[in-house]
Amino acid sequence: THNGVQPTTEGEEALALIWEILSRYEEIKGLGGADTSRRPVPILLSPTINEALSLPLSRRFLEREPEGNLEFHIEVGDEIGNRILNNDGNIGVTYYTQRHLEEYRAIASKYQVEVEVLCRDKLYLLMRRDHPLAGRRSISVDELCDLNFAILDHFNTQEDSIAQPRYLGRGNRYTTFPNVTLLKRAVCSGNVVSLLSGYAIQHGSESCPEELLGIPLTGTREENAILMCLIHRPDSSVRYQEKVAIQCIKEHFAALDWREST
Repeated sequence: THNGVQPTTEGEEALALIWEILSRYEEIKGLGGADTSRRPVPILLSPTINEALSLPLSRRFLEREPEGNLEFHIEVGDEIGNRILNNDGNIGVTYYTQRHLEEYRAIASKYQVEVEVLCRDKLYLLMRRDHPLAGRRSISVDELCDLNFAILDHFNTQEDSIAQPRYLGRGNRYTTFPNVTLLKRAVCSGNVVSLLSGYAIQHGSESCPEELLGIPLTGTREENAILMCLIHRPDSSVRYQEKVAIQCIKEHFAALDWREST
């Protein structure tokens, strides 16, 4: 088609049978073999989500499965969805804009991949409470000029980011950091601002609630609304501990005391 290659109706039926065969084959391999309950459960997480989710998710999972083991892999943006489509993983949590979520869901449904929205979030300008911009209720990306930014690598490389540096104001200086913890420390220690999701601000390993303030962005390339999504293969295609991990992720966000603000 003009949008790419799509399976025929017979092809979709064949794919469904193939996934069922592969799932049963994995079950057969496990019969009488090594104890699959001790195999790590890989979870694909985007960088900002990993910082806040990995520890509480591990605790919740181990309460259910004391002999279990979660193994977290950090992937950027759409790569998580792509890896699950390519059968390189069964469980992932990442952010999508509404437009990209609709595009991915249309593809995922053809490959027996499920997509569930865990929560709605947005991007904030993170700063110290004594920063000159701290009194604003919101701030447009066009006004972000001549600032010192601390950012994560994927804000530079992810083309579909709603607040990519090249679309911000002029005269800004950017320093990249490998993780959210170091980024927050940089913001706490000097005249530096950052771009982060509300979830990462409130629930990361170093929230600095008394020192930091997040102000929502306006004027972004698309609506400033990002959806945290759980992507996974259906129950028929995952082993028992993966089912437990999927349920733990859902329970964590259902119980989370968090709102779309800072």
